[in-house]
Amino acid sequence: MKKTPAKGRPAKPSGMLSKLLGQVAVPASRPSAGTTPAACQALLEEAVSDYQKGEWAQAESRTDALLAQSGVPQAYRLSALNLKATLAACTHRLALAVELYQDLLREQPGHVEALANLGLSLQKLQRYEEAVVHLRQAIALRPGHANAHLNLGLTYQSLGRTQEAKASYLATLALEPGHLQAHFNLAKWWQDAFDFEEASRAYQATLALAPHHADALANLIFVQHYRYPPDEAAHQALLRRCAPLYPAAPEWPRRPAQAPTLRVGLVSADFHQHPVGYFLRDVLLALASTAVASGQLRLLAYANDTTSDELTACIRPVFEAWHTVDLWTDERLAAQIRSDGVDILVDLSGRTAGNRLPVFAAKPAPLQVSWLGYFASTGLPQMDAILADPVCVPEGEESLYVEQVVRLPHTRLCMSPPVAAPEPSAPPVLRNGFITFGCYQTLPKINAGVLAAWAHILAACPQARLRLQAPQFSDAGQLSRFGERLLAAGIDPARVDLLPPVSRAQYLDSYSQVDILLDTFPYPGGTTTAEALWMGVPTLTLAMPGMLGRQGQAMLSNLGLHDWVAHSEAEYMAQAVAWGQGGGLVAERLLSLRQQVRSQAASSPLFDAPRFAHDWWAAMQGLWRQKMSA
Repeated sequence: MKKTPAKGRPAKPSGMLSKLLGQVAVPASRPSAGTTPAACQALLEEAVSDYQKGEWAQAESRTDALLAQSGVPQAYRLSALNLKATLAACTHRLALAVELYQDLLREQPGHVEALANLGLSLQKLQRYEEAVVHLRQAIALRPGHANAHLNLGLTYQSLGRTQEAKASYLATLALEPGHLQAHFNLAKWWQDAFDFEEASRAYQATLALAPHHADALANLIFVQHYRYPPDEAAHQALLRRCAPLYPAAPEWPRRPAQAPTLRVGLVSADFHQHPVGYFLRDVLLALASTAVASGQLRLLAYANDTTSDELTACIRPVFEAWHTVDLWTDERLAAQIRSDGVDILVDLSGRTAGNRLPVFAAKPAPLQVSWLGYFASTGLPQMDAILADPVCVPEGEESLYVEQVVRLPHTRLCMSPPVAAPEPSAPPVLRNGFITFGCYQTLPKINAGVLAAWAHILAACPQARLRLQAPQFSDAGQLSRFGERLLAAGIDPARVDLLPPVSRAQYLDSYSQVDILLDTFPYPGGTTTAEALWMGVPTLTLAMPGMLGRQGQAMLSNLGLHDWVAHSEAEYMAQAVAWGQGGGLVAERLLSLRQQVRSQAASSPLFDAPRFAHDWWAAMQGLWRQKMSA
């Protein structure tokens, strides 16, 4: 298993399935009533209508009925086969989709739509080279097939062939200037190239065509967190764009303020081994043994992802009901939440990938709360509250949030101790004789300002080294380009180790090779900071305005490590240089930290799940009383 990426991540680019009937479309005029072709056409049209309405199970049932008949004309049978394959692809049965598209192509090798859709299914199965072959064949047969170009671009992007990906997206737009998915994918291409100004312009172009494009708006807001220096005014302007996109939600009638039982629904795409899952696991287990066991709380899960692993198995019994909703329409999900009688609906995604904010906009529950998976305002007027803490959102910053700011007493986050984590090791300076700085953040967080600070630190500490581990370093192109960025910043690449992602066990063990973590800014670490503390490794963080900017400060403050928080870039560099000089005193202080930080962490609010669960449940009850008494 590769190390899990950072908690917040934007919506991904995607391909598009081509039209269902394509070259084997049914005749334009219906045959005379009572003939077999007429019955076939009627059944096929009903299946396509079901598909378009999102009633996929019914569509597949009708398709199967048509395919089961004998003597069906080839045109209708191939159209039904194409529809069944498309339904399989839409419902994540990709192996079946590939098999069905291949069956169709054996009978009609030049079926361009099937080739384009087969290529997309193979891309999703990470069979990229095969996907390229089929997509190129589709384009050769029909150069003007926009979705084939789009799917080829997505496949090239998956292969790291970035310039070819960009060319394919541009080719799609040359054929169809208003192609929304191509505009979105191109914007994400700029984002992946860390050109956030160009990405912002491209997302704006997508929104100009489709103001309600949820992923484009989410990503446009998300990229603001990467910009250096931060532009809070631009971020607030984007948040103000959110409200008009959603109709006013109906008001709920009052319910008993002192309800004996509250039904709380959690909506997330990350109920598995993911940073959200790591911050959630022990809190849920603590709630299960207290509020749930006493009958005060009933939990319901709305999982917007099919991923299931050991962590999923651990938390699933805590929930009274578990709905897997990734294939559900917003309307169906909102209706289910209402039917379940949810009192408080908690969003764990914000504007990260897999969010269901349009459902929250419909206000399917009387009280709606944002927590954990995001680190800023959702911008959604229908979101009643956002959980924070006194450090990450100090008094006076309430104006940055559309939601009511509700501060938990100590921390908005509670980390579950990593399973099977090794004991903290001695700091490597003892065996190396020099300080090894480290960072585990994704490359978009390592902006020009961060590199300039690191260049200053390394120049002032000629013996020190820098160890960077990021998901992007598994790609040779990214690795080469980052080496060029190091040189441009004045950092000798020979002093920097660039390492790809590894298994979770190897990742936790790698903290034995790092003396001190250097945090990124204005987008600092979260999961890695907490996990590093459990491994005895301190993080030097730069506190900046906002819930995200103070994330590192909030964590370190909960352990009493206030000296590891800088409040200016100059202070950040000065503190790093002081540690980076090394020497016997520095080594002794780091050894002492390694020997005590885990115990400090274990007794701190950051890792104390029972205390956090008590505070969280008290906040939920307080919000409910406030809402029902208003």
